[in-house]
Amino acid sequence: MRFSVLFSDAFNAIKRNKKRSILTMLGIIIGIGAVIAIISIGQGFENYVVDELTEDETQEITSNITFQPNDMSLAYDANIKFYSAQDLIGIRKIKGVKNVEIAGVNPDSNSASMILESDKTTENTTAKLVKNTDEKLIEGRNLTSVDDKTKNRVVVISDYVAKKLFEGKNTYLGKNVKINGLNYQIVGVYKGATGMMAMMDYSLSIPKATYEFYNESKFASSSITLYLEKGAQVSDVSEKVVDFLADNGSMKDLGQYTFIDIGGIMDGISNILDSITTFIALIGGISLLIAGIGIMNMMFISVSERTKEIGIRRALGATKKNITVQFLLEGIIITVIGGILGYFFGLLFAMIIAIFLPFSISIEAGPVLISLFISLAIGIIFSYSPAKAAANKNVIEILA
Repeated sequence: MRFSVLFSDAFNAIKRNKKRSILTMLGIIIGIGAVIAIISIGQGFENYVVDELTEDETQEITSNITFQPNDMSLAYDANIKFYSAQDLIGIRKIKGVKNVEIAGVNPDSNSASMILESDKTTENTTAKLVKNTDEKLIEGRNLTSVDDKTKNRVVVISDYVAKKLFEGKNTYLGKNVKINGLNYQIVGVYKGATGMMAMMDYSLSIPKATYEFYNESKFASSSITLYLEKGAQVSDVSEKVVDFLADNGSMKDLGQYTFIDIGGIMDGISNILDSITTFIALIGGISLLIAGIGIMNMMFISVSERTKEIGIRRALGATKKNITVQFLLEGIIITVIGGILGYFFGLLFAMIIAIFLPFSISIEAGPVLISLFISLAIGIIFSYSPAKAAANKNVIEILA
């Protein structure tokens, strides 16, 4: 018997029991959908983080190298040059580096590297340069356009950084923090990111006009910006530059050269996403196992209901192999259709969630192949036993 005939008979058998087939598919749809949704969202988030950390406004792949002097007073000495012309020439020769520039005050930039100081500690961070803020504050007020116009030395700061600067304090309003050597008064505190996520978040906001007025040409920049070639590994190239400066830099004996290890951050994010994906996959796996048992149960019921049909087919010349293939095809068709619907259900669910997120989901070919493979495997594994049971029925007993 031709395969096309067996496939047609299997598909028609499913159509005759639409409700039962659809209900059986639900477990497959939910299981596959859950895994696809979390993979799409996770990959989209990972791509978003990479773009945020490695590209500037011109879409160039960049990395910042910062010199941290042992004596912080050097940071405010306008006569000090942290990077010599020879340093920059040597850096440009490193494989993967397209260009290097000393970071300065860019009037088009909305952020800047800062050195924060309190009585207890010193922090390197990135500040947002704004005309006003609209943060959800824990205490205090937001920055206003008046602060920007009058060049007030005021700051709105995250609670995470405030706690590090003023450990043991119940309130931070009115306290002074040194930003690049100048006192700024804290007028507002907002809930900020913590831990590893704090490295990708702005820690504070200050009026842009204030920053430009007090920082333009007041002291030498302690940072350089690397512009990398396409395909270059940011962490690897940055590490090579830091090693070069540590051995040959003009200020190597007066401090340390550092950079944010994007590879380390991405490893941490990947580990978190892998844990979440594993958890969701386990839930999806349980759903798929239940769905597989449901398919097996439905197939056994179908075999018992179609005993006479099996006997007639066998009497008309159908072999055991034909009967086995037909019932296997029924199970495979149900699971594959369920897998396809589950994939689109997962994408739709991920798209709805992405509406409330600052990034879009990532759609790749891998999850499609995985969902189809899993669906096919479930169809074969859980339909094989009922199919063999159908093929092994005694024709004489059936027709007697």
